[in-house]
Amino acid sequence: MPYFAPRSAQTTLPCPNCQEKLEIARTCHEVYMRCKQCGRKYPLQEFIAKADEAMEAFLENVYCNRI
Repeated sequence: MPYFAPRSAQTTLPCPNCQEKLEIARTCHEVYMRCKQCGRKYPLQEFIAKADEAMEAFLENVYCNRI
């Protein structure tokens, strides 16, 4: 049975705009952070130094050229 990596994961990192928890998400070409509450999207690079367990686990299944 093939394994499919998830397209998103909930993190514990707060949104800079509204303080709700951010979600890490990916497309075929990029990985980014987004807030479901306020709808903002952020570049992943802004959050690398603050990565939590959920973010690290998610990134284990992403090709390096997407980051």
